[in-house]
Amino acid sequence: MKLSPISLAVLPLLTMFSAQAAVYQIVELDTNNKVRATSGAAATLQGAVVTNGSTFLDVQLDLETIDFDSDVIKSLLTEQQLADAKNGIIDATVQNILISYLINVPSVRNQPIGITRVFNKPQNGVNTGLIIRDTNQTRTNTEFAYASNNAGQLVVVATAPSQKVRFEPLPEPVPEDTPEPEIPVIPQPFMAWVPQPGYMLGYVVSDNQTIVLPPAITELGGGMSAAQDINNNGVVAGFTSAGVTDDVKTAVNTICTGRSQPLQYCLNLSMSNRSVSLASMLDQIRRVQTVDVLPQGYQERAALWQVNDNGTASLIRTLGYLGEKGNGGIAPESEEYPAPTYYSRATAINDNGIAVGHSLYTDVDRIIRYFDNFGFEYRRAYSAPHATIYQQDDVKGFINTQDWLASIAVDINNQGLVTGYAFRSINSAVRSKLFTYNIDNQELKFVDGFFSSSTTEPRALNNNGQVVGRAEVIIGGTVSRRYHGFMYDSRDGSFRDLNDLVGCDAPYTIVDATAINDNGEVMATALVRRPRLDAKGQQQLDDAGQVITEEQATAVKLRPIPNGQPANCGAEDRQYERKSGSGSALWLLMLGALSLVRYRRSR
Repeated sequence: MKLSPISLAVLPLLTMFSAQAAVYQIVELDTNNKVRATSGAAATLQGAVVTNGSTFLDVQLDLETIDFDSDVIKSLLTEQQLADAKNGIIDATVQNILISYLINVPSVRNQPIGITRVFNKPQNGVNTGLIIRDTNQTRTNTEFAYASNNAGQLVVVATAPSQKVRFEPLPEPVPEDTPEPEIPVIPQPFMAWVPQPGYMLGYVVSDNQTIVLPPAITELGGGMSAAQDINNNGVVAGFTSAGVTDDVKTAVNTICTGRSQPLQYCLNLSMSNRSVSLASMLDQIRRVQTVDVLPQGYQERAALWQVNDNGTASLIRTLGYLGEKGNGGIAPESEEYPAPTYYSRATAINDNGIAVGHSLYTDVDRIIRYFDNFGFEYRRAYSAPHATIYQQDDVKGFINTQDWLASIAVDINNQGLVTGYAFRSINSAVRSKLFTYNIDNQELKFVDGFFSSSTTEPRALNNNGQVVGRAEVIIGGTVSRRYHGFMYDSRDGSFRDLNDLVGCDAPYTIVDATAINDNGEVMATALVRRPRLDAKGQQQLDDAGQVITEEQATAVKLRPIPNGQPANCGAEDRQYERKSGSGSALWLLMLGALSLVRYRRSR
């Protein structure tokens, strides 16, 4: 895969690759050089495409808030770089070092650096960055698009942007009988980065309007909401802060007094650190086959909102969870196991108002025993996220929890077909398998993917029953596992590598497919060799003055070719090992850093 080392700025807005023998034409999406990598989010029936870009190339560092006299900064920069930086002069190398430092050492004194931003390209239009919550374009927050509907309404999740303020700390109270110190300690004012209330909020972008999804509760710093999908009736599915216990209130208020650091900073940080993490839960499932512990923060519940004609959104209802043995109740208290923390999330909704997602399922009669690295034994009542269907106030599961350790429903179409993935132990390793479930006839099907032990993760489903996502392949002649984008057609049972459906001349490896519309257009993420860019967006050169190239992730749109047929590209590098394989640690998972969050389709 080669790309000529020419400036990306002179590439056309759309670069197309196809061959006479291919099913899809690849359309690369320009990002205006504002980010280093992109991934697909949504493709509307009207031809608009939405992408998420990561690693900003236009960050304006606030050098006044960086302590260049700290030992850490001194260890990162040379004496000349340090002297120049103190005078406000930094090159791309220093900028990259400082950005990495700020990302990896977050604090109230350090400028926050966002991770992703959203781009939108109308059909025949220019690709531009959307302004969601970061209205001052500080690049201090993260904004991520999930889905759009046929009207072009887009759902986004955005963390809180921050602004620089002067903070004057107050002395901590001391008991009356404490002797006064010989040298009193007087707290000194400092410049702090203070976020907006609400560490994460969901938004709908509609006709150039940005509409916030109000949380169910806003205690302890502004609450939380998240948008995951929107149907053609303007109903948004997601999750929200729905309650908080007195114990959590006491714990957080004890820490966050507003004396040593800004109160809003402390509240946002505390509640964000106490949020439910799907990635963490699934990691626990892989390690000990149960959720060991969930943080005590907001009570998170699946939720539905309605987008109103007046440019606002109203919370329709919050939804329950599967609970103890799937009956919606809670586990009885016992000294034998910690009390579970129940949650629920809605990840998709169809035009009939049926939502799907996942919530915590428990079974206190199923005790899981495991040992830590020091040989200590632990006993836990089985608890795990499982695929959940929400119909009005009815909450139900459909996965056999005895056969599958955990499960996630990611999408549902208007025909009542649900897709998702479930986990079980396969060849001594916990792996996921794609499933489809028909609500009408309750038919549940599992799909192996490329081979029996291939981890398979669907991302989206259209109304034609076509599922796209990513799955592991083993490159012929090696033992390395890598992800390739796939398409599964529930109508005929075909499971295809998307790399086999594009032209032989395409310089891409499609590693994920993240959305599909009813025209069969697929939003995907591909690796392509490009010039490496520095922190200021300029091409990097080696010692010989040659442009350095590297594989980078980029969003592409796969456009169906009428009457297209798979290409015969001769020698095949993408041979799949059809043997069952083993759980050897020698297998290297490519692109392990790709987000576990589910991308969504446009309807």
